Amino acid sequence: MNTKIKNKKGFSLVEVLISLLILSVGVAAVSVLMTNNIKNSITAKNQVIAAQLAQEGVELVKNLKDNQLATVFTTNADITANHTDYRIDLNSDFATFSGSSGATNKQLYLNTGIFSHTINVASKPTKFFRQIAVVITIVDAKRVATVTSYVTWNGTGVPLPLSSCNVATKCVSIVAVLPDLE
Repeated sequence: MNTKIKNKKGFSLVEVLISLLILSVGVAAVSVLMTNNIKNSITAKNQVIAAQLAQEGVELVKNLKDNQLATVFTTNADITANHTDYRIDLNSDFATFSGSSGATNKQLYLNTGIFSHTINVASKPTKFFRQIAVVITIVDAKRVATVTSYVTWNGTGVPLPLSSCNVATKCVSIVAVLPDLE
């Protein structure tokens, strides 16, 4: 009554280890892809926020030019000196929209859902910095302002020289030309 088992079903230890190795490599590859996807998503989000903040800076200068203080572009010595380090907020006027002496802190703070340079008890510092450059030129015998808004999210400020502002340096810029300053 010796019966032989002809059909042994199951896996050997070597087969199990090889299967686990293949599974581990697959899970590791998926983890790396997910991590890179998250990093790219955060970078894209920061680029979009920075582009919108740069556009907002240009729009705020346009608003001041169009609605309130158009003549200041021709009479304010600080503006006509073509500084490149202004800051501006929703509640700014040209008294606070000034050159290097009044615009040393260009970091943006989050105040009740709004980015601004204003620091108060509820404000939280962000990684974003905004700097405005205004250059006055004469084109066809008329004064023209070229406004460039730089926003960076590198946490240390706008890179110098300003010509090095690009996505690699975590910086975006938007340029607008404001004609008819007279």
